[in-house]
Amino acid sequence: MTRLNPLNRIRSALATLVTVLIAGSTLLSLAHAADSNTLTAIDVRPMAGQQLQLTLKLSGPAPQPTSFAIDDPARISIDLPGTSLALTSRRIDVRSGGLDTISAAETSDRSRLVLNLDKMMPYSTKVDGNNIVITLGQNTAQATLAAPAHSDGVTASTAGVRSIDGIDFRRSVDGAGRVVVRLTDPHTPINLRQIGDQVVVDFVGTDLPKRLMRRFDATDFGTAVTSFDATHSGGDARLIISAKGDYEQLAYQTNDTYVVEIQPKRKPEVAADTKRLYTGEKMTMNFQDIDTRALLQLLADTSGQNIVVSDSVRGSVTLRLQNVPWDQALDIVLRTKGLDKRQDGNVIIVAPADEIASREKAELAARKDLQELEPLRSEFMQVNYAKAADMATLIKSTGRSLLSPRGNVSVDIRTNTLLLQDTADRLEDIRRMVTTLDIPVRQVKIESRLVIVNNDFTRELGAVLGFNGVQ
Repeated sequence: MTRLNPLNRIRSALATLVTVLIAGSTLLSLAHAADSNTLTAIDVRPMAGQQLQLTLKLSGPAPQPTSFAIDDPARISIDLPGTSLALTSRRIDVRSGGLDTISAAETSDRSRLVLNLDKMMPYSTKVDGNNIVITLGQNTAQATLAAPAHSDGVTASTAGVRSIDGIDFRRSVDGAGRVVVRLTDPHTPINLRQIGDQVVVDFVGTDLPKRLMRRFDATDFGTAVTSFDATHSGGDARLIISAKGDYEQLAYQTNDTYVVEIQPKRKPEVAADTKRLYTGEKMTMNFQDIDTRALLQLLADTSGQNIVVSDSVRGSVTLRLQNVPWDQALDIVLRTKGLDKRQDGNVIIVAPADEIASREKAELAARKDLQELEPLRSEFMQVNYAKAADMATLIKSTGRSLLSPRGNVSVDIRTNTLLLQDTADRLEDIRRMVTTLDIPVRQVKIESRLVIVNNDFTRELGAVLGFNGVQ
């Protein structure tokens, strides 16, 4: 029997340990690869009616995609959360059916596909097992997210009959006409398009009560909208809005309320309540029950801005916006969810309005406390033209004193000097006031000339003139 010396035993143990570590690392890598969902291929297939179908093939169950669209340049962005790329090429040239190219990119937590279009067109997405089917074309309802399923497996679209609960018309502060439609199902697919001087809105698979099936006259409101008709055609509810002049339309949805806003074109676009100029890139979004934080992240990606979202921002939102600047879309989302924002350099901070107000109040209180603890400085300020006593009266006048509660001022009449003691900021304000008011008073110079004439002046003048005349 051969016995190993201690050195050989150590070498054998190390070799075994290395083998075990390598095997464990390999198993972990295989497990990680098995858990990771990857996009393996994209199939493009033309369909009848100028439609195009894209099939995204994944290695595992397809996630629910999120998407947003931009009109100029026309492109649609599809985000796949928790997915990496395993494509042979990250650029696919299609050049068919209005689709030019497909660009793919990935980050640590998602992959993004950008569909570069010749012009904006309606689209829909559907999850089918390990595949995601995207349909582009004119006959597609503009619904970018599939309806969420109930616990019994029945989708919201089949859980009950969709219907329009009410139609109303309102006039905004800036004179825009708003057609407000209340839906029984917030997931109703809606297709909006403009034909001539009319805006046509189709509510797909939606019933319209007979009491609402009529023409609504809006001429008395003094907006660009003259009338709108509510009809039912082919199983869809249709709203035809007639307007006059050169106008632009804005459509958005919040939960079960869908709003179509018609207003005259004007440049730049101005918000009615804040008078703010919206100059961001225009985009189109259609989301159903999307997480508010995810929507803000999409806006940050679209705008290229740095947006920091507070941890207290929660909830979801159903939103449908068409041809809206991204900064206006951000304001609409904030107003809808009771949020507010603050600009700090090139960073936008988003938080609930109450949280921001409390934070600013705390900052003001801290600044006040700091001012009360700030050391006092003494300064002698010479007054050249005015009276120092009058200046002191202005400085400590009741109701608008320039002195802090700890400051004081006194006067040396003999040298016409102010003796001040206060914080550095208050002394700077007082110095600015004295410099402005301590100027010489304007004076008027009066000059006079006297001419003295006696009685002999005229006779002597006449005698000399007469004598010269005789000669």
